[in-house]
Amino acid sequence: MKWTLRFWGVVLFTLLMISPAIAAGPFTVVVGGLQNPRGLTFGPGGRLYVAQAGSGGATATGRITEIRYPWLANPVVHDVVTGLISVGKESTAVSVAGLSAIGNGTIYAAMELSNAATGFPSQLGHFLKVSQAGQIRDVSNVGDFDWAWTIAHHDLAPRDFPDSNPYGVLALSDRLYVANAASNTLDLVHPNGKEEILAFFPNNTIADATPTCIAQGPDGALYIGTLALVDSIAFGPSAIVYRVDPSQADPNNLGTVLSLATPWATGLWPINGCAFGPDGSFYASELITSSSFSGGDVVKIPFDTPSVHTSLTGNTLTFPAGVAVGPDGNVYVSNGGAFVPQGQVVRLTSH
Repeated sequence: MKWTLRFWGVVLFTLLMISPAIAAGPFTVVVGGLQNPRGLTFGPGGRLYVAQAGSGGATATGRITEIRYPWLANPVVHDVVTGLISVGKESTAVSVAGLSAIGNGTIYAAMELSNAATGFPSQLGHFLKVSQAGQIRDVSNVGDFDWAWTIAHHDLAPRDFPDSNPYGVLALSDRLYVANAASNTLDLVHPNGKEEILAFFPNNTIADATPTCIAQGPDGALYIGTLALVDSIAFGPSAIVYRVDPSQADPNNLGTVLSLATPWATGLWPINGCAFGPDGSFYASELITSSSFSGGDVVKIPFDTPSVHTSLTGNTLTFPAGVAVGPDGNVYVSNGGAFVPQGQVVRLTSH
């Protein structure tokens, strides 16, 4: 993730100059005091889980936290997993990122970076299976797998490869998917740990696509949001939501891997999380909505009219990350996913 780390260093310096702070907006704070909250996912019984990337500095401060009854004024909050490695600067820590839960309450989580990228053995880059009791099983070293793939396919992104940063996760009853924000790939991870690359997301004009999230649509296809951060800063909203039909995938055919992803929604600001709601609408958290690094938002996109993007917060969020939609249609967001001292999980009051 060499390019990504350099860029975030520049971003952090810029943000320190403008002293970002979480502002009020059309949302209710569910839980505050979080350290770099990232992925969000609903489990059974309306339990909401949030990944916290921790405080950085090569500490064991990454964690996965459960929020029971997030629709109440005083939800029950406790950590399911603690002690995950957290590296980097305090306000841009790297640790656990994407989360996805299946019906029995099992949580799947992606750790960022990779052993190969960092040069030391750790949980970084690994794909974890977590029971409701907090027991962890290492399913796959997807970070190193993707790092090796980028070495073998260096010509696809010669400015950036080799690189690896598992970030977005989607767990289905029979399939596990990981979006790697640095190798620009969608991976299928089998229960036995075998990894396959289904799709590659093409480079933007200046920088790479940076896929960050995965959601399954009403049609059964996968919808993957991209960050497209550098291009959005330079040219305006450049992020894309790609559609991938996994039934058409052929991991052994590079031509299929390179062509499987097709644009579904375009003209979005950098996407950091996504989910579908019970009504079939697509929700995307936008990290920023201006080239001055401000105005995070969540947009709602009707499934049948992907050109319609409705702001739900009026650009009042602060570097939002994961987004999840409850069974009742309420939208929850990790607010302050980076660059601020303490983050939150908030519930939007307009959806």
